[in-house]
Amino acid sequence: MKVLYAIQTTGSGHVSRAKEFIPLLERRFQFDVILSGPPVQLDLGHPVKKHYRGLTLYTCKNGGINWIKTLFKNNLWQLFRDIVKLRVQDYDLVITDFEPISAWASLFKGVLCFGMSNQISLWQKGVTKPKKKFQRNINYLKWFAPAKKEYGLYYHKFNNRIFSPIIRSQVRTLRTSNDGGFVVYLPGYQETLLLEMIKKLPPFEWHVFTPKRNTKYVVGNVHLHPIDEKIFLKHFAAAKGIITNAGFSTTTEALFLGKPLLAIPLKGQIEQKYNAAALQKMGVVVLKRFSPKKLEEIRHWVEHPKSIHIPFENDLVNLADRMTLDFIKSQTDPKLLMDSQ
Repeated sequence: MKVLYAIQTTGSGHVSRAKEFIPLLERRFQFDVILSGPPVQLDLGHPVKKHYRGLTLYTCKNGGINWIKTLFKNNLWQLFRDIVKLRVQDYDLVITDFEPISAWASLFKGVLCFGMSNQISLWQKGVTKPKKKFQRNINYLKWFAPAKKEYGLYYHKFNNRIFSPIIRSQVRTLRTSNDGGFVVYLPGYQETLLLEMIKKLPPFEWHVFTPKRNTKYVVGNVHLHPIDEKIFLKHFAAAKGIITNAGFSTTTEALFLGKPLLAIPLKGQIEQKYNAAALQKMGVVVLKRFSPKKLEEIRHWVEHPKSIHIPFENDLVNLADRMTLDFIKSQTDPKLLMDSQ
């Protein structure tokens, strides 16, 4: 049995969980890995057959999606060509972690495709929803990477198609404390804006991680870091609190470690609106933006951080077993696969 495992590289979450999922695939299947999206700053621990340009969301300097830049900087003609050229027919199964090229190639060429992502949870019955005005675009998200069979990851299990978040093994084994400073990971904001805000907050030690920085730089009590997994986890484990977007992976890891969490969803990013609604329901402080208008609320959170601990179970083996069983069903009788949806 030969599998194609396709991973979307926007954000760090898809690649982070791929590092955990790949060893399970290695014990079960012969497989190739492809990526699409921006350059990866984390080592997968497995050869990558090809890295496609794919689709990328571009941000403004103040923490929102720049839709005009996103439209003009993505090459839709190249995306279509990549879909046509990708030889998914050479594989028995395609597993896509919200990766659109492999998903659409499988749909057009009649190849079995399983989808695994936290985004999949958002259009299932039982998910926590944001305000109605943010629900209108969920169908666009649903067709970003269509799959025959879907496996969702979410903050809690609300049906048999939903699994616990995939927490990295490095995070599960971390020794935690609150002896460090505050960690800030808001890649949609410019460094200058972050520095201006942090200067107005209590004078704790601050560690800011940004993908646009290549070297460390210190300004008073603020440490500006490039993205480095080991250094990030070191400060993450010792942090007094975490300020980040409402991305799935970082928020679930903070909850797993019982770290005080302040979530600021990326403006215009529908997935993060859904995540923010779920986080708020769990008691996490959620703010619309990291700006002077929210200064007093941010200051209050910094001075009185509240931790929420959720010991997510390790569902990796259950997820891999479910996929394997569903593939076997698809080979014996495709109707059985439909019945298991």
